[in-house]
Amino acid sequence: HVISVCIARRPLLRRSFLTAALTEMRLLLSLLVGLAACEDWADSPALTKMWETTSSSDLDGLIQVLAQGGRDMAHARSADGRGPLFWAYEYKNSDVLALLTHLEVDETAEDADGKRPSEFFPDGEEELADFGAKASARSEDMAELLKDREDEIATYYESADDGMDEPEMAEGGVDEIDYADDEDDEDEDEDEEASGATAAHKAKLEELRARARKDEI
Repeated sequence: HVISVCIARRPLLRRSFLTAALTEMRLLLSLLVGLAACEDWADSPALTKMWETTSSSDLDGLIQVLAQGGRDMAHARSADGRGPLFWAYEYKNSDVLALLTHLEVDETAEDADGKRPSEFFPDGEEELADFGAKASARSEDMAELLKDREDEIATYYESADDGMDEPEMAEGGVDEIDYADDEDDEDEDEDEEASGATAAHKAKLEELRARARKDEI
């Protein structure tokens, strides 16, 4: 009887062993995928600039970084696994959230501690819902601002190809573009202080800000 019981249980033992082995393999694969993702996490001057602009509500500055450095920078992660989307929630910046939503930045991404971006929102669930709704309503406006700035930069480079001096590269791979005429040095300084924004772009930005203030009232 003992022998017959052992024979009967052998398939069950084999099945349990295979299940455990498969589970361990899945965990190992998940770990390897996580480690591969972590290899892309690194601090950089460009990410520092994105943190500064997001935390200080400098939307125009952030748009400038993305327009010059490329839209993929919206998905970049610092050494702690956090990036622009995490900071948008942490500093309650609905305009940045709107822009990053348009760029399809992953809402389910986790930092080095396993936390998702929305977990850094400092207020309650109701405020978080309102915050997300406000961002969704502004997504198209933010997309338009980014496209406008990208077009400006593309025009600048086309002019450079036609014989103008090439712009110098700033630290972090973000160009310092001068939108002012070369003959007007005073206006050049003012343009640099305004993050290189053109009059039309600044007017559009002010229009959106005024609309946002009206909505809040």
